[in-house]
Amino acid sequence: MVRTPCSGLGSAVAALTCLFVTCFVGMGLGPQLDARWLVFREQRRGKKIGVPCRLDGGNVLGAMRHGGFIPWDDDIDMVVDYKDFKRLCDYLKAHPHPQFVLQDNDTDPGFYKEWACLRDLKSENRSHDNQQSADRRMHEAQKFRGLHVDIFPYEGNMIPWLQRLAAKLSVNVNTKLAGRYPLLAQIAYKSLHVIVFPVFRLVGKLFGNPDLYMHSYGAWFYEQNPRRCMIPHKDIIFEGHTFEGPADADELCRIAYGNYMDLPPRDKRDRHKIDVVFK
Repeated sequence: MVRTPCSGLGSAVAALTCLFVTCFVGMGLGPQLDARWLVFREQRRGKKIGVPCRLDGGNVLGAMRHGGFIPWDDDIDMVVDYKDFKRLCDYLKAHPHPQFVLQDNDTDPGFYKEWACLRDLKSENRSHDNQQSADRRMHEAQKFRGLHVDIFPYEGNMIPWLQRLAAKLSVNVNTKLAGRYPLLAQIAYKSLHVIVFPVFRLVGKLFGNPDLYMHSYGAWFYEQNPRRCMIPHKDIIFEGHTFEGPADADELCRIAYGNYMDLPPRDKRDRHKIDVVFK
């Protein structure tokens, strides 16, 4: 068993790299790996800037129900505290790697989400969704489309109805404007990112519940998690590796998925309608 600590910023990057390795192996893509991953991990291990990150979403569910990847899943979900999110993204952009890129609106003007992705440059997710579908337009508007780790910010002091409103606004930018009206999409994204969502965050700090944690304003997820199931992080086993997970993975999964040990119907086992192609 391999333990992957996440106590510093370099260790957070180490966790991301090890997760990418785990992702490729878990999807049967082990031969596509590059030894530079391991070098990249070791180079970052000594950094002590303190950005804890943990597994989230379907990977926590997969760890609990399958011991690793959900068989029909195709990405990795991690979360960091909102106050650390920009610092982690800035670090990844300031220390580029030849095979991987931090994807946000700064590095990819066709990316209009309130989270970031660590993308593999030697693969491509090709959509086989309907040619006219909003999901396909949104996907093909992006410059980087490889296998990826989603990096989500989360925070306390959340107001659920404001988070839902923020998510709807962000979804509209991505599904109605992305790939069709790029200039308008960019203006709308910047307005939300720079003006609207910071106002929502200020309202939350004044009137929100400090013990209520959710994905940050603009993310498309609405689970309301009590602080006790989020922090402090606890170890979780994923594909034979030990990563940081939520304080109470069982409660987190029950909030998000209900009776999470029950498999969904076959027609609900969605893999985002993409095929992975290696360059």
